[in-house]
Amino acid sequence: MGCIVNEPGESKHADIGISLPDTGESPAALIFIRGKKTQTLRRDNIASDFLAIMQDFVKKLT
Repeated sequence: MGCIVNEPGESKHADIGISLPDTGESPAALIFIRGKKTQTLRRDNIASDFLAIMQDFVKKLT
């Protein structure tokens, strides 16, 4: 997990990565799964939407 500048590169090494907006930036977070950008979460539901993505990812592993 990190900032929008460094996180996309770092996320390529993670099972799940999220690139969070900086202060003053529009509320949008890039989501990476196994190094590939899968979607962009926006607005007030970023945390709950990301939690659902993580839960779904773990469920698929079992």
